Amino acid sequence: MAEVVGLGLRIVGFLLFSVLALATTGEAAGKVPGTLIVRDALTLPNHSVRIEAQVAVKTAGPPLSGVVLHLQIDGKEVATAKTSESGQVSFDYLAKMRGTNVISVLVDPDAPIAAEKVDATLCVWERRRPIVVVELDALIQPASASAASPVAGTTDNTAPIPVPEAAEELARLTQYYYNVVYVWGHEQGPMGNVSSEQVRRWLGAHQFPVGFVATPMPGGLNATLDALKGEGWTTMKSGVGRTRAFAEVLLQHRMEVVVVPELPKGELPRKAKSAKDWKEVRKKL
Repeated sequence: MAEVVGLGLRIVGFLLFSVLALATTGEAAGKVPGTLIVRDALTLPNHSVRIEAQVAVKTAGPPLSGVVLHLQIDGKEVATAKTSESGQVSFDYLAKMRGTNVISVLVDPDAPIAAEKVDATLCVWERRRPIVVVELDALIQPASASAASPVAGTTDNTAPIPVPEAAEELARLTQYYYNVVYVWGHEQGPMGNVSSEQVRRWLGAHQFPVGFVATPMPGGLNATLDALKGEGWTTMKSGVGRTRAFAEVLLQHRMEVVVVPELPKGELPRKAKSAKDWKEVRKKL
C-alpha cells in the first residue's frame, strides 16, 4: 500500500513539475529576444548626469515604446523609466563623489522583450585632472585584432591579445595623474563590429585601468574629441596611439601624442613622439 501511495505522489509531483515547466516555457516563448545598449557616462562630482540606454530587437515584435527599464548604480536600483518609440530612454542621476561607478540597466521582468542585463561605467571626474586619450589599436596585437571574436572575452582563443606591458604601464599612468578615455581611431573599432560593452569587458579581463569608453561617432575621432571639449573636458592634453591618422587628429587638436610602436621611417607626423614599446611611453609624456 505504501508503495502505491509513494508512486501516486511521484506521479502527482511529476505532473505539477510538467505544468510549471510548460507555463515557464510558454512565458519565455512569448517574449521577443532583444539587446540592451548602454553608454558610459561622464560627469563632475555633485552634478546631475544623463544616462542613456536603448533596447533593440532583431526581428519584428512588439512596439519598442513603453518598455520599462531599471537603472542600478553599483547594484542599487535608483530609477525606472519607459522607452520611447525608438526604444530609447534617459535617466537623470546625481553623482555625488569622485570616482567610478558601475551602471547596470535591466529590462523589467514583465516586459514583452527579454534581454540580458548590461553594464557600463559612470566616471565622476574633476576637471582639473589631465586626461590621456588612448587609441584601442595601441592596446591590441595587430595579428589578433584581425581574428577578433564577436564576443571579446578571455575564454575564446580568437579574442584580441593585448600588447605586452600595455595594461601595467597604462595603470601606472592613471594611478596618480591621468584619467583615461579609450577611443576608436576610426568608426569601426580594431576588434571589428563589437559593442562598447564588449570592449569594456575585454579591458577589464586584461586588467586595463577603468576609464571612459567613448562611443564611435559619425565624423570619427575628430567628432569624439569635439564632443568631449564641448562638454567642458578641455584637459585632454596627451594621447597614445598606434596609427598615423590618430596622431594627426590629436596634433590638430594641439595635443601631444606618442605613437607606439614606432612607425616606419618617414611616416611619423612632425611634432609627434614615438616609443618602441609601452615601457617607453611614460618617458615621452
